[in-house]
Amino acid sequence: MTVLTKANRQWESRPADERFGSLQAMHDAAIRFKTTARVEDIKAKALRAAAIGDDLVLEADGIGRSIMNNWSFSQLATRASAPTAYLKTLPAQLAAECLNVGLEREHRGENGDKSVQLLLGQHSARAITSDKYSRIWNADITSRLLELEARGPWQPAPAAFDGSRGLYLGDRDMFAFLVDNERRIFEKGPGGGLSRGFFCWNSEVGDASFGIMTFLYEYVCGNHRVWGVQNVAEAKVIHIGRDQSSKAFDMMQVEVKKYAETSAADDELRIQRCRRHVLGAKKDDVLDAIFKLKVPGLTKTVAGEAYDLAEKRVDWYGAPTTVWGYAGGLTEIARDQPNASDRHALNMAASKIMDLAAA
Repeated sequence: MTVLTKANRQWESRPADERFGSLQAMHDAAIRFKTTARVEDIKAKALRAAAIGDDLVLEADGIGRSIMNNWSFSQLATRASAPTAYLKTLPAQLAAECLNVGLEREHRGENGDKSVQLLLGQHSARAITSDKYSRIWNADITSRLLELEARGPWQPAPAAFDGSRGLYLGDRDMFAFLVDNERRIFEKGPGGGLSRGFFCWNSEVGDASFGIMTFLYEYVCGNHRVWGVQNVAEAKVIHIGRDQSSKAFDMMQVEVKKYAETSAADDELRIQRCRRHVLGAKKDDVLDAIFKLKVPGLTKTVAGEAYDLAEKRVDWYGAPTTVWGYAGGLTEIARDQPNASDRHALNMAASKIMDLAAA
């Protein structure tokens, strides 16, 4: 059975002040981050570190001093080609001197004339990014999630053991888990009913891309592991290229809205087609049909393993000779890939295979 653990990792790792019981409370916090922030574009050679007592601060001409948090400190250390973990063990004054030596070396010549973008809070430096960075504000995402919730039937995930609802926001990133439990699919069908859900995530300080993952699932347990997952699709927008990234983000919002407003009957019809569509009479026939698709990233070894796994999971996915059964085995293999790009490639392969049933 395919299990998604992305929401579980958030639930296990987030401190209490980054957990929210409602989308409105999460949005209010995101708005506070945005309205108290300011963005400054400066030359790279203007960056300096300084020590004030035990605190390390960021200095630059015209912007004064700002205390660095862990994330902006790591970004500055990376820019100076200095080991972040080691610098944290040094006294503040010595760490500042080491950073400034590294920054001076890195910013000699043309490098120093390049622009950098600073994201400053009320009293802190939240991020140091390149001038190519295109910021997607968390508040813009949470406002769209509120719109989805208001129109219904989308809502935050069922309460976990501690009452949290899959909504997380800190000064570094955000994560939201929403579900549609009102329109169950195949309530009496093979494997039980399925609901729709999606994750979305973002960082406005350069820690992660904006991404969304949609899926069908059987149930969510008290630690927010998502069980019985099918039909996983994932897409991302990187924060590079001001105009291009903004257009991509707008396009992504259209996809979220389209997914949110899709009728449950449409999903049910698609699954029925996938369960009826037979790829072949036996394993070799199925693999021949798969390879005719020329799916990128799908090797003969993985294709065979997907069939074998689906054959063991007949109770979950149905016959491995069908589109639905085979795709279930493939998405389960994708779940366990350590590399995100490999997971994405296999999930896209499963989607392409399911498209056969729509032909």
